[in-house]
Amino acid sequence: MMPSRRVGTPLVALLVATLLAAAPLGAAPPVAKGAAHPAVDAAESCEGCHAEVTPKPYQLWFDGRHGLMGVKCVVCHGSVGSGFTRKPKADRCGGCHGENAAAMSVPFFKGKSCFSCHHPHALNPHVAAAGGAK
Repeated sequence: MMPSRRVGTPLVALLVATLLAAAPLGAAPPVAKGAAHPAVDAAESCEGCHAEVTPKPYQLWFDGRHGLMGVKCVVCHGSVGSGFTRKPKADRCGGCHGENAAAMSVPFFKGKSCFSCHHPHALNPHVAAAGGAK
């Protein structure tokens, strides 16, 4: 009888080494989908962290109308803590876009939200809202 050989051990070690090498040092751990925002100093700006942690949504916001007009993340997402909303509902848009939000009551828009046509971070007019909420 031949001695047993652990084939999986080198493979697991290689996988772990690859994952460790790919993770940037000092990077914030990923946030689970639907999880509350991690605790941060309220004096910190969202942009400082999210430019690195979530670069795609950050860049869409930065290049979009809200970013260009200086509308901060807290306007839509609320403050970090119990007031934070990861995916804000379209009713938050009414505070600044009252006329547009009121127009959503016509039958054509039944079952739709602002994000059916407008990407939640880019907010460019009538761009396909891949990943937008309905």
